[in-house]
Amino acid sequence: MAENLIEIFSKEDFRKWLKKNHLKETHVLVVLHKKHTGKNKTSAAELMKEAICFGWIDATVKRLDEDRWGINYRKRTKNSTWSYNTLRYAKELAEKGLMSREGMKWYEEGKKKLPHDHGIPKNPEVPEEMEKIFVKNKKAKENFENLAPSTRRTYLRWIFRAKLPETKSKRINEVVRKMSNGELKKITLLKVSS
Repeated sequence: MAENLIEIFSKEDFRKWLKKNHLKETHVLVVLHKKHTGKNKTSAAELMKEAICFGWIDATVKRLDEDRWGINYRKRTKNSTWSYNTLRYAKELAEKGLMSREGMKWYEEGKKKLPHDHGIPKNPEVPEEMEKIFVKNKKAKENFENLAPSTRRTYLRWIFRAKLPETKSKRINEVVRKMSNGELKKITLLKVSS
């Protein structure tokens, strides 16, 4: 896939590009300048909302050099997933009249699907059952608390995605086991049935 690249400085720049290209292009790397350059007048959150308006979504972030970074955006497809927050943003944008016809089409499709995060908060709390185990297992608690915040969130979201109470317990026990054994470097989550 050839890299389609645009450099922008404001959310208005991105909206203008999307308005012109959202139906004919399938992806784009939006190049942004890092904060220290003082060149950007926008944020990743603002750009994501502009993308939602046109039926697009942010995919990956890429470091380009000392002064620039990029965000890959792509056109939604029928297999695209929606998070609770993305649906909420789309609803707010629709209420403000900012959604394009294409954006509304994808938003209506997204409302029919279960959000991939099942309404799990971005920063979930440690489940009570896990806290009780941590009281008895200080090493596991300490290792868990010393994880990078993003790694902690990944584990907690995996636990909260369990559909059955037994699965949730199995996942909690697996995380505690990993923390007890000092398995902190790499997240390898077990395939535990829901």
